[in-house]
Amino acid sequence: MVIGSKKLACRQQCLAMSRAGFTLIEVMIVLVIIGLMTAVTTLSVNAPSYSRFLTSAEKLAATFSVISDEAIYTSSVITCTVNATSISCNRYRDGEWDEVNMAKLLSWGWPDNLVVKQILVNGVVLKDKQPLKFLPSGDNDSISVQVSDGNYSGWIDSSLAGKFKVSS
Repeated sequence: MVIGSKKLACRQQCLAMSRAGFTLIEVMIVLVIIGLMTAVTTLSVNAPSYSRFLTSAEKLAATFSVISDEAIYTSSVITCTVNATSISCNRYRDGEWDEVNMAKLLSWGWPDNLVVKQILVNGVVLKDKQPLKFLPSGDNDSISVQVSDGNYSGWIDSSLAGKFKVSS
């Protein structure tokens, strides 16, 4: 009986050892699944996204709205020079021109990867280095700004209330 029980124990131990690992097929299936998940994640993170473009354009629209509101709140004329990737503004109040500190006025900077293609004031293309004017009365000209991120393009338009919104 002792010999038979040793054979049985040995047989059970051999069966347990043969099932102790993963088969090659199981390992390959797991690697394929991990590879697919990595590819999908990488593509979704790096792909140009229309929603990212809209977020950047809305940030620039908010910048123009804040500048328009600032002209009203401070009872001053604000002129802004808009380049392809930056904006600088000056304020005329009490007979003097002062530079507007954009970092104090806005809690955000220029939107990433957004470029101004052209600006229309009352339907006429704004010439290079010609400033935009924001009046203290809020009675500003109709302003349209064409923006692009290289993949998508859209317009930021002013409303009669002095607010700016993105349209495609």
